[in-house]
Amino acid sequence: MRAFRICSVSLAVFLVTVLSATANTCNSFASFTCSQSTPNVVHLLGTGATGQSVGIVLGSSFSVTFMGNKSFLGDDLIILAAAPNGLTGSVNGVSFGSLSSFPEGGAMGAIQDTWKGTGVLFNSPSFGYANVGVIGSGTVSISASGVAAGTIFYAEVVNPTTGKVLYITPNSEAGILGGTTTTTPEPASLTLLGTGLVGLAAVVRRKMNK
Repeated sequence: MRAFRICSVSLAVFLVTVLSATANTCNSFASFTCSQSTPNVVHLLGTGATGQSVGIVLGSSFSVTFMGNKSFLGDDLIILAAAPNGLTGSVNGVSFGSLSSFPEGGAMGAIQDTWKGTGVLFNSPSFGYANVGVIGSGTVSISASGVAAGTIFYAEVVNPTTGKVLYITPNSEAGILGGTTTTTPEPASLTLLGTGLVGLAAVVRRKMNK
């Protein structure tokens, strides 16, 4: 019996250690600072699972929900974004403010692993946030407009009076925007393409004149 108790205690300590190690942590950003404790209870709801570190597939419309017996009424909801090649667009009509780094400890590795695992090229990652306003009762609906596929979203709950971050999103409950990405050719590439077409036309013309 004593050995069983020791094993039970050891297992509990192990689980707490693992959960602590895998939980994300809050980093202060913009005008927002972290509370002493920021539980990982903010979850995104999408169209399916990725099988990657960032766990949720999102469409252009998705939802944010909150776990546990917490009160979120009157707090602000902030959407954090990590884009693989430049951050564009808006969520719920709110454009993104720019950030120099992603403001959740433990997230960056998961973000890059998910881009790799889903075949998303990330040549120039950029980060931002959008305060979509006051949380009402229940789930919050989010609509993304003009945001490139492959952009990854997390969400945080902030006290609008103190500017303190209260709750954050774990990697497994963050989401990646699905769809296809299109790459706009750079001006230099267009110039080279134009030069090549002109040269090809000249060759064809010479052959026709022979």
